[in-house]
Amino acid sequence: MDGRFQITKLDAARRQLHVAIMLLFDDGDPIAVHTLVGAASVIISDLVDQYHPDKSWDKMAQMANNITSSQYFQVMRKPQNFLKHAREDASKVFDFDPNETEAVAFWAVMNLGNFGPLSMEESVLQLWYLACHAPNLYVAIEPYKIAVQMFGDLRNIPRAGRLAVGKRVLKEQLADIG
Repeated sequence: MDGRFQITKLDAARRQLHVAIMLLFDDGDPIAVHTLVGAASVIISDLVDQYHPDKSWDKMAQMANNITSSQYFQVMRKPQNFLKHAREDASKVFDFDPNETEAVAFWAVMNLGNFGPLSMEESVLQLWYLACHAPNLYVAIEPYKIAVQMFGDLRNIPRAGRLAVGKRVLKEQLADIG
């Protein structure tokens, strides 16, 4: 890329998420993946609050769990806050769980659906996450049916195996479109 260019907040978030998804399925550094996913998710949540507040998946999760917005984001953003600040806790150690990154990425993708069609990477991540966590929840509903068709039930597969399946399916889908 040569020189300066203009970018919207939505495009910035999508680019961060795109790189994060590629790194995730390549079994890239989980801290780098989470940092990108976290940054994208904050922008996407903010945009949804501004443009589609009644369609926010964050708000739906808050209502479903009967928690406040503050409580929800304290949980959802705990890893990324640790990774981006050191002013008050420079010597603190964090127990990082890469599975939390997958959840944050999934909810970011769900919120992105409010802004138009998902990219292939976003769609594959969404379906992969369903296959990993809830493939039989609503088998008659389209996303769940497609997730099972594409990935099978990944709930009992170790993380490295799940990521390998995600990488394979993404590669196949990208080859099909182009």
